Amino acid sequence: MAPKFSLPARRLPSGDRPLVTFLLRNLNQYRLSFYELLREGLDAEGIDLRLVTASGMVEDAEKGDVASLEWAEHRPFKEVKIKGVSLLWQPGFDLARASDLLITEQASKQLFNIVLAYGQGLLGTRHAFWGHGRNLQASHETESGTGEGLKQRLTSRAHWFFSYNDMSTDLAVDAGMQRDRVTPTMNATDTKRIRDALAGVDAARVRDDFGFGDGPLALFMGGLSPKKRVDFLLESAIAIRQQVPDFELVVIGDGPVRDLVSDACERHPWIHWLGAMYDESRVAPASVCSVQLMPGLVGLNIVDAFALGIPTVTTGIDWHSPEIDYLQHDRNGLMLPEDTSPDHFADEVARLLGDGPRVTAMQAEAALWGERLSSEDMADRFVQGILEALAAPRRS
Repeated sequence: MAPKFSLPARRLPSGDRPLVTFLLRNLNQYRLSFYELLREGLDAEGIDLRLVTASGMVEDAEKGDVASLEWAEHRPFKEVKIKGVSLLWQPGFDLARASDLLITEQASKQLFNIVLAYGQGLLGTRHAFWGHGRNLQASHETESGTGEGLKQRLTSRAHWFFSYNDMSTDLAVDAGMQRDRVTPTMNATDTKRIRDALAGVDAARVRDDFGFGDGPLALFMGGLSPKKRVDFLLESAIAIRQQVPDFELVVIGDGPVRDLVSDACERHPWIHWLGAMYDESRVAPASVCSVQLMPGLVGLNIVDAFALGIPTVTTGIDWHSPEIDYLQHDRNGLMLPEDTSPDHFADEVARLLGDGPRVTAMQAEAALWGERLSSEDMADRFVQGILEALAAPRRS
């Protein structure tokens, strides 16, 4: 556990435990273990955790990524669309007044963040953001400069910032946060659970059970959305198959462009679509893959692939999530140029699959990263950051 920090004199009656509250729009499947670990870690420090979430956005439901925890509280938000932009109102005045630290997602679309940024002193709380530092998908989403400008102003007023990783820390500082008030949490998934499940996998049986062939398999694991460039993926897979006749593709995920995958499976039986899988059931089919192909947005799927010992091949687009910072070219994955075509992508993947020692070395390095990045480490970092945030003087 992280070093302990002394807490300041508190405004609550003597004997009360500090209360930290998360106010979130969704409870994701991949976050469940983190919240449990965080709750345990804070409890050991004499701090209570309150988790308040809504039911997520439409895109969360489309990906099958809506979960629940027995001890989490549900608080719906109102979604208002203005000129095609979704704004959210998820009020938490009572939560702010009751909490010593209120943590929200760094989102300019969450209107209550404006209240917190300018009214945390009046509400008697400390407000912290948890986020990327800035919207790294803004160019792809054509988000207005107004939204990003507002996000920077709100970020600069926060009491504390929990960044996804070192890349996000730099972005938060650029937005106006003091570096000594930023905690890099090294965003991760439950990699230990994946590694434990991996230990019991029988590769030959998996291939039989799922109808996979004997040749090299590539994995795509993530939401089926335009940001992931699924059309590029499928075009590249067909080109790889022309160079590697026994190549097959395993797709794990769901989302709005699922029809592209479904249609491709009908034409090419060597493409296997398994739908959305968030628990250990995905470990077996993913484990027999040599590489992960992710020509579009890379996010936490790279961490899951690391836990499986699988390197990721992607392109240098400008809308990756902060987890792209974990990729080291030609060590635990490949970062191809932004203007890489599907055919060039296929050439690089075919060349990699044909070089056994190179694949093995990259898989070993990926597995090391899968051990370094974990929900346990992330929870420890959050606990340390929360202790520091509670001990820090309030911002004027």
